[in-house]
Amino acid sequence: MRADYHIHPNLPRRHPEQRLTAFWSAIEKHRLDAVICAEHSFKDAASAYRKVMAAKPKQMHCHVFPGAELVTSDPHGGVDVIAFAEEDWYDAHPRLLEPFSMTLTEMLRYLQASDLQYFIPHPLILGTSLRWLFRTQDDMKNFLATIPAFEARNGSPLLLAHLCTLFPLLHPLLRRFREKLSTSAEPQLELYYGEHAFLAVGSDAHHPRELGFSVEIPGKADSRRFAFERLTHNTDVSRLSFPSFSNPFLRLLSFASTAFHEWGMRKRGRWEALREEEMLVAAEALTE
Repeated sequence: MRADYHIHPNLPRRHPEQRLTAFWSAIEKHRLDAVICAEHSFKDAASAYRKVMAAKPKQMHCHVFPGAELVTSDPHGGVDVIAFAEEDWYDAHPRLLEPFSMTLTEMLRYLQASDLQYFIPHPLILGTSLRWLFRTQDDMKNFLATIPAFEARNGSPLLLAHLCTLFPLLHPLLRRFREKLSTSAEPQLELYYGEHAFLAVGSDAHHPRELGFSVEIPGKADSRRFAFERLTHNTDVSRLSFPSFSNPFLRLLSFASTAFHEWGMRKRGRWEALREEEMLVAAEALTE
């Protein structure tokens, strides 16, 4: 069973049909059997999943599970947490889907008491906000030991790592950057292994052409129930499938454009959440 735990439909507001068709074509091309649709909560994860499912071709066997990449109210842009379930769960957890409404501690406590599965995405890659909370390797290791699952492999550094290989004569600073990217893409997982329910592997794709990074899980995805059981119990991340990197510079442009756009959405969302919190505090002060 070939699985991708972390994809973003990234649908345009108007006329998403072409993106949806390309999305399903890419799933078929890469022979994916199970994926988690984990759109960002600030981009309406519920609507994205439902549109993906409504556009599913009848002959497609891939099982797509409803998820969301949640974001906490912690400093430096908030920490991401991916929640998912076997069936549509969004309407039952509206507070969870509110961006910047909970701290990481509050969100993990909520999830532990819920019927949802969850994991920490990309805790080991460069630039993740989680590194501001857990700055040393020991701090990160201790934190990851307390949660049921985390994303052991994330595909987002692979394109930059590939581009670095196209320039063999690099400035020493760029060589160090390439080394960090390689470590980020292939972390020393033996340092982080512990008692986990499962380990995730995700492409973190935001465009259909970015799909292809996935993990091979023993067994066949004959039923949705079986596929979900394997997703939530697999800890073997040694058998990976990698994407091709045709037109890498074009991919870099689309990647950078999407990353910048989402950075702006996070900034605006965080600012609006802070403003709303300030207004609530002011209103409470007036009523006292």
